[in-house]
Amino acid sequence: MEEVWEVFSKIDLRVGKILECAPLEGSDKLYRELIDLGEGTPRLIGSGLNGKIPVDEMLSGLVVVFANLKPRKLASIESFGMVMCAGSEDKSVIELIRPPEGSKVGDRLQLVGNPCGGVALKQEKEELLNPKKKYAERFSEKLFTNDKAEASYNGVTIVTSEGGVVRAKSLANCHIS
Repeated sequence: MEEVWEVFSKIDLRVGKILECAPLEGSDKLYRELIDLGEGTPRLIGSGLNGKIPVDEMLSGLVVVFANLKPRKLASIESFGMVMCAGSEDKSVIELIRPPEGSKVGDRLQLVGNPCGGVALKQEKEELLNPKKKYAERFSEKLFTNDKAEASYNGVTIVTSEGGVVRAKSLANCHIS
């Protein structure tokens, strides 16, 4: 398998539902979120979206979560993932990356055409990424919205296992992180 597709195969992007979202005490920029990823127990995730995306927008619809990042301390909490967003170049506009309505919470995202070995990625959880292998960084540098605001990796559209396109609301040709 080509390295670019091997990198994507190690990344665990999941459909999530934010159950709780509130500003993190002691921080002007962070939200504290509890997110259902279909694992039985919601995950605690911190994100720097306070002041960029209102709480009611965070709580509506579904989101995409980078689920196998090594846990990381953010201010006073340990964060167990990252909510994926598209951002304008100067980061003045940020939009959540969202799967289509009706997507299944916990579903692992795929690439159109299954370029990662010719088969769909397994739905089982991937191991936490080893930071020394730099998978997250190599993944991130190829993650953008296309000209239709669809999420893509290395130019290939990201979809749910049912084929639903994952997208930003309007930000086209922007980096996703």
